[in-house]
Amino acid sequence: MNFKRQRIISKLIIVFYICLSIFGLVGCKDAVPPIAKIPVHSDFSVNFLDVGQGDCIFIRLPDGKNMLIDCGVNDMYQENSKYIKSYLGQYGVRKIDYFVLTHPDVDHIGNAVDIINTFSIGKMFIPKIHQKLMQNFALFEDVLSVIQQKQIEFEYSMLTTKIVGDDYHFVFLSPQNDSRSSYDKITQNYIPTSGDINNLSPIIYFNCFDKRFIFTGDAEKQEEMYVIDNIRTGIYKHYYSDLEIKLTNIDYLKLSHHGSNDATCKEFLLLLNPKNAIISVGNDNYYGHPSSDTLIRIQENCLDCNIYRTDQHGTICIYKVGQTFEIQTAKNN
Repeated sequence: MNFKRQRIISKLIIVFYICLSIFGLVGCKDAVPPIAKIPVHSDFSVNFLDVGQGDCIFIRLPDGKNMLIDCGVNDMYQENSKYIKSYLGQYGVRKIDYFVLTHPDVDHIGNAVDIINTFSIGKMFIPKIHQKLMQNFALFEDVLSVIQQKQIEFEYSMLTTKIVGDDYHFVFLSPQNDSRSSYDKITQNYIPTSGDINNLSPIIYFNCFDKRFIFTGDAEKQEEMYVIDNIRTGIYKHYYSDLEIKLTNIDYLKLSHHGSNDATCKEFLLLLNPKNAIISVGNDNYYGHPSSDTLIRIQENCLDCNIYRTDQHGTICIYKVGQTFEIQTAKNN
């Protein structure tokens, strides 16, 4: 298949997502609420925005900086874009200090160009894709073009990437430049599978006030097993010797790939043993996410884990009150 044909297919996929949104299969217009009736918690909060079948996480850091991880699909009526910008507006956001795009799927980067054109961007963290393969990712190519036009600082997401601030740190546990990995395939001009694209997603460890979060994008079992293997071999201690990384009894886990069965494997769950799991997923979505098998795995292996879903609970906000953390949702399900 030549690159011209692949580019056409890539654009057709975008049109497919838009068509799904029109008919409510991705969960866009009707599934995206108006401004969520959740109070603004400006000191520190982690917000999983209800953007239907997609991911968008807004973090207000304790030093006043802002992070955005992904930005949902660009639906026909631009409801997701309006909602994200309105939500950030409640926090008085003018600058996104750290903007992470996990991988080039349209339900994760769909509103990136609009976000970049609306807010001042401090630094971006993006997947690395070989230039010869860029024709397969038309939307991501547009994003890169805007980044270059605006001369925004960026860094490729991979093992060794970290962000350190007062009372918090982010550590990228993956992807790694390894001959076994999807990262290596896509940076070395191999034709990627959908799984390879998902596995570009960094698995990010976030510690703030000793509360620990894991963000996963759409990373599949292969990347989860790499994390487990890297713990065994001591890679994280080597690269992040100045930071404490505790991957057991995690407080909050954002389930990968909207709860799909190709991620959140038993071994990963047993390692993390999360107290709370958050699933960003569209109501009655076309893909059947979250998988019943995934939900059963959580129930069987993490007995005390609370599950929150944006399709059932709406936007989900985790915030600090004194010395404790609380979870508030837009819908009281």
